[in-house]
Amino acid sequence: MLASTLHAERDVHLYLAVGDADLAALAATDQVLDTQERERASRFIRPADRELYQAAHVLLRRALSRHEPVDPAAWRFSRGAYGRPEIAAPAPPTGERLLFSLAHTRGLVCCAVTDATAVGIDAECERPLSDALDLARRFFAPVEAAALAALSPAERTAGFYAFWTLKESFVKALGVGLTMDLDRFAFRLAPGRPGTIDLTLAPPLADSDWRFVLLRIDREHTVAASVRAQAGARFCVHPIAPAGRLPRSVLTARSAGVCFEDPSCSCGKPDSDG
Repeated sequence: MLASTLHAERDVHLYLAVGDADLAALAATDQVLDTQERERASRFIRPADRELYQAAHVLLRRALSRHEPVDPAAWRFSRGAYGRPEIAAPAPPTGERLLFSLAHTRGLVCCAVTDATAVGIDAECERPLSDALDLARRFFAPVEAAALAALSPAERTAGFYAFWTLKESFVKALGVGLTMDLDRFAFRLAPGRPGTIDLTLAPPLADSDWRFVLLRIDREHTVAASVRAQAGARFCVHPIAPAGRLPRSVLTARSAGVCFEDPSCSCGKPDSDG
């Protein structure tokens, strides 16, 4: 079950599966998906896209059923005013209101689950970006674009994905999707192992009740998660590996008041092979 009132911090559970074998194994159990999900999956032209969608939604159902005694196939979902998916049925037997956020990218699926508060997650499979700085100047806050400009070209792509996933996870937590301009708020990433994350918000969004983590998974994926939590937050990672392979995660940055738990995490230490 999720955090009880005995914990002052908010518990956020991050579930992830990485790699072709594990994604294929999840997708192969798509009988737990409902009719709407199966119909949507069938509309993907590329088999790889269809498998990624199936794996992500199977992962979500399995994750939710770790927190409530509900069969994974029994969950039903609706969409809010801005398209954010929400649980429609069944009502949680324990009375705990579960909120979640789902993301997938090439080679990785993940979700965040917590109780009764805004949460968001985003993931990107890193690829070389020759126009990272141009994109940042177009879409990011000026202070973020300036921070990227100060990095070496070798560091700039990773920096871009760090800002992008943090910003995407935040707007997903707010539940407004891409209706919000990404330059209305700004992240600051201070160096360290792990580094620190600070957020500056413009009115009417301004409050300090947000906590963040930034992860690097298997050296090629960036994952960011956001949660509204006044008293701090505890992020717990749960790799789901049907094929038996556990991904390696590195905590690259977190905001103040965050506790991080992941037995496989090297907590900001660089990879031994560089």
